[in-house]
Parts: sequence; C-alpha cells; structure tokens
Amino acid sequence: MSKKAKSEAKLRRRSAKRARKAAQRALYEARMRAGQNAKSKRAKLNKQRERKVRVMRHRTGPCGNVGCPECHPLP
Repeated sequence: MSKKAKSEAKLRRRSAKRARKAAQRALYEARMRAGQNAKSKRAKLNKQRERKVRVMRHRTGPCGNVGCPECHPLP
C-alpha cells in the first residue's frame, strides 16, 4: 500500500467517525429537547424493587439497625 492510499484511508476513517459522532450528538440533543432522555420505566421499577429493608425513622420508632446506639443502647 502506498503512502498516499494509507493517508487517504486514514482521512476517510476520521471523517466517517466525525460524522457518526455528529449524528449521535444531534440525536441526543433532539431527544433532550423532546424530553425523551429519561430513564426507562423498566429501570425505574427495578430501582424501586431494590429496596429490601424498611428503615423507620427515629421519631416514629426504632430504625431497625442493630448497631444503632439509640435503638439498642449498650448496657
């Protein structure tokens, strides 16, 4: 392969990459303007389901933490 062919191929690849990036950027900006860039409903529900331990506040009762000095004072 000649030097000229290599440099032309390199320029083609660079311009193609720039074009891909510009297209992605335009897509994201369009989604942002449309308000569609929020997390999916499935992801939000998974985040809600992750909560396994119900933690109560101190003003309503014990917090459920075994190491809490307020709820479980050491003798």
